[in-house]
Amino acid sequence: MTLKKILILGFFCCFAMASHSQRIWDGEYNRLGLQAGVNHFNINTDALPITPKMSWTAGFTTWDSFYNDFEFIYGINFFDFKLSMDGRVKQPQDSEYAEIPFTMIGVQANFFGSYKLIDHYLSIHGGPILQINGKFDARQDAEYFYIEGYDNVNPIDLEEISSVNFNLAAGIAGGLEKVKLWLQYQYGVNNILKKPTEEGLGEKEPALADLSGHISMVTFGLIIFL
Repeated sequence: MTLKKILILGFFCCFAMASHSQRIWDGEYNRLGLQAGVNHFNINTDALPITPKMSWTAGFTTWDSFYNDFEFIYGINFFDFKLSMDGRVKQPQDSEYAEIPFTMIGVQANFFGSYKLIDHYLSIHGGPILQINGKFDARQDAEYFYIEGYDNVNPIDLEEISSVNFNLAAGIAGGLEKVKLWLQYQYGVNNILKKPTEEGLGEKEPALADLSGHISMVTFGLIIFL
């Protein structure tokens, strides 16, 4: 999925969420917030020499009072995902090693249940996330490198990953009624590396015929409620 399509999808999701935020739950108005922060992104796999990296996230969130200390949280967030893999140049006579960066743009829609531990000041939350993302773009000169540990795997072979992913998240948020900090962990339910094997990666490298990997990500940031 291209960056343009991801941004258009995110725009319509944000518009729908903003319209829905006018509803009332249990006599209290929704709280619509802007949030921004950082993410530490990784793919859990033993088959590839991956190093997790940090990047940014930003989006919209709505917190709805439901019943007593329970709330619903739903929102749309844009992400820039980064990681790197160990690699080496193709020429066998050259022993030069290099870090091969990968980057990917994505948008997430979440729907969480939340429980207030201390009124509006401290709460925990968890629930499902739908993630739509583009491909992993490797460094511009990626065709001149192999992935470390393999003789035939080029970084470009790993760019086309699953564009639709499902994650589960759990987190904690604390602060004041209008300003909060949040910390969250996400784990990918599906195999985000399934597509390269479906496109014949195992024919180039039999050791990767059943390549499997799952998203593992920590996010941290600030919410300002309007």
